[in-house]
Amino acid sequence: MRWCHAGPGVLLLMLQTGCPSGFGKDGRIDRAVHQDMLEITRKHCTPEDYDRFCGGTKKYTEECRQKCGG
Repeated sequence: MRWCHAGPGVLLLMLQTGCPSGFGKDGRIDRAVHQDMLEITRKHCTPEDYDRFCGGTKKYTEECRQKCGG
């Protein structure tokens, strides 16, 4: 292998090893896509309903997702 090809090859290998933190499960991009999908499919609740179903620590419960899409 020529040295002029080895440098970019090593650089590409180093960049690819960092991909799991960005693209892997629970990576930055996976979380961003998940958040975008939640925003797209969110059912808008009244503030009272949101407080009842999603208030406090209930934000990530199944009931909150079903009632308010959050």
